[in-house]
Amino acid sequence: MTADYKQLAQELYRVLNRFRCWSPEIDDVISKYEYATTRGTGRTTALYMKAITEALENPGKSVEFIDHYPHTFLSAKSHGSNLANIIIKLGYDIAVTVPSGDGRVFLYNKFGQ
Repeated sequence: MTADYKQLAQELYRVLNRFRCWSPEIDDVISKYEYATTRGTGRTTALYMKAITEALENPGKSVEFIDHYPHTFLSAKSHGSNLANIIIKLGYDIAVTVPSGDGRVFLYNKFGQ
């Protein structure tokens, strides 16, 4: 599949600007490019924002970040670091954890605690 990444970026921008919270329409836009194999599409960044939104909507609960490619422990550490940096810049009180030896990343909204 040859993806038009400029079109993807424009669609994501349009959709994200229209919604104040996450929407299934955003998932639809991301899934259109699910099997594109080249990098730099913005899919992972959109999924970072989705996980942060889910954490904000669920204070006191853990939310798992799931990328469009399977995680390894090393990629999970990288995703965890990227998410933590975004969260710091946004000023949210959300903890990011990557369990040792695990390929998963969790966000925990500490709001009110």
